[in-house]
Amino acid sequence: MRVSRTFFLAAGAAAAAAVLLLASCTTVNKLDSYRIENASLAADMRVPPEPTLSIDYSVRIDSNNPIGTALSVGTTMIKASEAAKAEALMREALTTVDVPAIVLRESSRWCASALDARLAERGQKADYLLDLDIREYGIQAAAPGSAVSLHMRLTASLFHTRSGEIVWRRSITVNDPASPQMFAVGHIVGNIVTAGALASLSVEQLEDGFKSLALESARSIVRRLERDFYSAKYR
Repeated sequence: MRVSRTFFLAAGAAAAAAVLLLASCTTVNKLDSYRIENASLAADMRVPPEPTLSIDYSVRIDSNNPIGTALSVGTTMIKASEAAKAEALMREALTTVDVPAIVLRESSRWCASALDARLAERGQKADYLLDLDIREYGIQAAAPGSAVSLHMRLTASLFHTRSGEIVWRRSITVNDPASPQMFAVGHIVGNIVTAGALASLSVEQLEDGFKSLALESARSIVRRLERDFYSAKYR
């Protein structure tokens, strides 16, 4: 069988692209090799994707327990109906709240504090750059009666601007469940917030809750940086 030269070139290009992709996701921790204390830190974010809203409305049937299944189906349908009412409001609130901007602002502020660095003004040249690349984010629930959470997958990188070297890089996945306090519904729900429970809220209340979830995601990023920073500094 004859294989064309074009095939080998295409295969080589694909392999090279795969290597570059893997390299871009590689964890890096050289925080012990740089003096970041009192240095200036800027922050930037690549253009994020559109937010998603994902609620699973599926009904699970157990053939060995028909009575229990019937009760479960009835309950699930009620919860699904409530969740469907909330979905349009949640979509509106999610498009109104700039979750990536909150994550960028708070992550840069807290990262500067964790590293004892000085946060630079926007547009000002700095010694280090914190780069956030959000690959996907949105609100999700595994079922109408499951906890609502903010899902985010991103890569956080810290660059030494003068040399262009990567000082620190982490691929981070955040799945922060909403608490009743975030949406000010602690008095009407239990320990978790479901999509159905949000059906009675206004868009403004949902916006406040999503802002709180964005803050929690920023804290998750900073906690990962802090662990790596102290691990590198005191190992």
